[in-house]
Parts: sequence; structure tokens; C-alpha cells
Amino acid sequence: MEQVVYEDMYRLERTHWWFRARREILSGIVREHVPAGGSILDVGCGTGYVLEQLRGSYDVHGIDDAEIAVRFCHSKGLEFVERGVLGSTRLSREAYDLVMFLDVIEHIDDDVGALRSAAQVLAPEGRVLVTVPALQLLWSEHDVVHHHRRRYDRASLTRSLRAAGLEPEWMSYFNTLLFPLVFAARMVGRLKKSGGASDADTVPPGPINELFYRAFGAEQRLLSHLKLPIGVSLACIARPIAAPASSFRAREATAAL
Repeated sequence: MEQVVYEDMYRLERTHWWFRARREILSGIVREHVPAGGSILDVGCGTGYVLEQLRGSYDVHGIDDAEIAVRFCHSKGLEFVERGVLGSTRLSREAYDLVMFLDVIEHIDDDVGALRSAAQVLAPEGRVLVTVPALQLLWSEHDVVHHHRRRYDRASLTRSLRAAGLEPEWMSYFNTLLFPLVFAARMVGRLKKSGGASDADTVPPGPINELFYRAFGAEQRLLSHLKLPIGVSLACIARPIAAPASSFRAREATAAL
């Protein structure tokens, strides 16, 4: 991504509705599937705003190939973040309970190769968490600015995961409640042929920012019980195909019997 995108993320991540709600949703997904104290590697961790949320409960690490991203992480005291790509750093020699690609593989030509590399650094019952921008019909200047190669749906993400030797265990769209507004905005932008930048480069006025935060953030509770049928983003927990089909939630249920 361009340097200005990292700068926007760092500037807005504590106040913008999208960053705030997304961090809570992703942290909730992690808690549902990984026991507290587990080891986590965030690949392409950006400015580290998700790692900040998780580091009190998990043994967290991050890698990013952008120097500015690592610099932002270190400025927050996230010294466990290294520069590089998966397979090229010291952190790539460890074994993790969870490897995260949070809006990462859509930037990579060989998304299957990136996912396959994650399977090589998983602990015996480790899992991979992937989030991606959803639905090609939402393609816009936002994707261009962020250097996206593609957007995904359930079928295309499943194909990439299985080609990498990973089997989806749980998958859901999210950013669902605001989907109609995002869809309308993208269509208007397409009709106007507007050359905009990122969807999240400025904070909306206070009441609107808070309304969007509450609407998006409410999905954290929904995702504990439902798989949402459509959304601006898509999330998946996957396991190596050879691994047993189990999850933290399933192990808890078994232990309670």
C-alpha cells in the first residue's frame, strides 16, 4: 500500500468508526476460537491496532514488509513486530495457535501461496484467520488506492483456502448492517466516475461517526450466534485439511460434558 494509507490508518484508528468497530469484531472472533494465552502471528499487521487489542490476553507477534508500518508499531511499544514477509523472519520459525491475514491476501498476486505458507507455522491444532474485502460488485477507487488485486465471495475464498491445504471451519460476511449505504455510495461513485481515495480517510461528523460505530460494532454480538449472509467484508477461520475438525468453542463444550 502507499505510505499515505498507513499514515491515514495511524491518524484515524482510535477515532474513526470503521477502525474502532472492526477491531472489536476481530478481537471477538479471536476470543471465540483461540484460548487466552495462545500464540498469535499477525501477518501484514499494518500499524498494529489489532495487536494492541489482543496483547493483554495473548502472546502476540507481527510482521509487515512496510518499514513505515513497523515504525508505527514500535512507536506504540509493539516491539514484537518485525519487518519482513512470512517465511523470511525469525518469527517464521515459531509455531502459532493462530496466524492472521487481516485484509492482506487481496493485495497479493499469489494468495494461495501466502495462505499455504501460514500452514507451515501452525501449532498442531493451530488455525488461520482470514479477512478480505467482499464482493466484486463493490469494486471502487478505494480498492485501487489500496492496491487490491481482487475482492472475494464465499466460493472464491473457499477455493483459495482449499488450494492452499486449508479447510474453512467458520465463515461469515460482516459489515452487514451498513452494506446498503456502502453499496449506494460505491454505485454513485461509479456513475460519477469520481476518483476518490480511501473510504476511511476522514472522520465523519461526531453524531454520524458514533451512529456508524454503534451499527457496525453491534455485529460483534451477532457473529457469536449467526453467519451473516452478505457484507462489505468476509471473515473465515480455517484449519489445515489434515488437522482434526475442532475449535476452541467445541473443545470447551466437550470439556463441559
